[in-house]
Amino acid sequence: MMYRLLRPPRALSYSRLFRRRFASLSMAEPDPKLDWPEKEKVFQQELRAIDLKDLVIAMGGHDKPPEENLFAAFDEGFGFDTSAAVNRSVKEYQYVRKLGWATSSTVWLVLDKSKTPRKFFAMKLLTSQASVQVAMDRCIKFDVYRKIGAANADSPGAKHCLHLLRSFTLFNPHGVHSCFVTDALSSSPSCSWIIFIANVAIFTLVGRTPRRNPAHANVFCQDVKSDNILTVIPDPVHSRIEKYVLENQPSVYGPPLKLESQEEPLFFSSSEPLPYFDLGGTLEDISVRLVDYGQAMPVDSPIRPPLCQPGILRAPEVTLKYPWTSAIDIWTVGCLLFELLTEQHLFHQGYKGETEYSHKLHLQHIEEYLGPFPPELLKNCEDRDKYFDDKGGSKYSAMLLSIDPFIFKACCSTPIREYEPAPIEDILRALEVMDEDEVPKTATFLRKCLALDPKLRPSAQDLLKDDWFR
Repeated sequence: MMYRLLRPPRALSYSRLFRRRFASLSMAEPDPKLDWPEKEKVFQQELRAIDLKDLVIAMGGHDKPPEENLFAAFDEGFGFDTSAAVNRSVKEYQYVRKLGWATSSTVWLVLDKSKTPRKFFAMKLLTSQASVQVAMDRCIKFDVYRKIGAANADSPGAKHCLHLLRSFTLFNPHGVHSCFVTDALSSSPSCSWIIFIANVAIFTLVGRTPRRNPAHANVFCQDVKSDNILTVIPDPVHSRIEKYVLENQPSVYGPPLKLESQEEPLFFSSSEPLPYFDLGGTLEDISVRLVDYGQAMPVDSPIRPPLCQPGILRAPEVTLKYPWTSAIDIWTVGCLLFELLTEQHLFHQGYKGETEYSHKLHLQHIEEYLGPFPPELLKNCEDRDKYFDDKGGSKYSAMLLSIDPFIFKACCSTPIREYEPAPIEDILRALEVMDEDEVPKTATFLRKCLALDPKLRPSAQDLLKDDWFR
């Protein structure tokens, strides 16, 4: 979700705001001549007057930006950096290729020109909107970066967290952008349980610990998913990256778009992650890192958002409004493992967005696959009466609901049916993704992660010791 912030009062200028927030860092002073709100206004006016044909050509034949919307302004909740492009530089960093983007940032592979021998890093450029959140201490991910940096580097999960190497603020005529420099990583291959082994280890640092411990970050993630997990490039990292980028040139969607309001032409760059296997990676040596902490929360935070996690990964206690803890991350582990093993979502509903997500159908799926909810759990759920009767029976079990055909292709003849239990073993067999002798132990491990009572879910440390890994 993109949170909109109102413009700060004029008494607090953007340059003062950012200079105050990053005063402890080695930062370049903003040029007082850079009135970026006014520059952005001119930029938006020029866009409205541009020939649509020229715009479509620059975007590679698309009628709207193919990736991040470089035209979306600060007041619209965005404000992407429009100056980033291959071979351009900011400070000592030269842009090499775009690795990816999200609603509040773009990520670039950069070359540090001050280093000998040559070294490559990843640099995340936040939108102007997100950068203001950093400056006003409203950026969760920046706070988590600091917590991870202060945690014990020898902690078992430390190597599975992305560490912030440097941060600075970029001032240009069209915005103010916080920049985070980290290690360069490669995209995660779909390699079943091997990724998952390292993925679980992430929680030994960023998950909840049995008691508060300064050696741990003491936060939990809420939004652990495949997209937020990248793989470590094997040594020698920098020479492998240099060889790959020399052999694989970056690409853009179309020719540069020349605008009078821009000092340099605007490019619509294509996202091209670094592929793990092409960089010499092997399944035997794979290691991963969690790279996005935008949904992370302190363990002892008294505030809990009403709905966290993507719908298909959402723990039942979140839906039922039970006082949830970091055990929701262990639930996520179980869902992710099923996804990695089967290339399917266990609780997928076929909806297009959160507004179409059905809590009733989600709870029905959970009961069908994992059994009835424990009475002791339900009596402490704020929304119990929405979904269950006085005896603990589900109110939705008699409803005719559309069930995922892929799960029941060998279990029922029609995708429209009433409530019908389907043990995890039957689902795994129906999908034909593993040998028969692997089904029982895999189902047992999944049930541990997906225990309906969050108090019964094992810790991350316990999961790593499970017989399933042997």
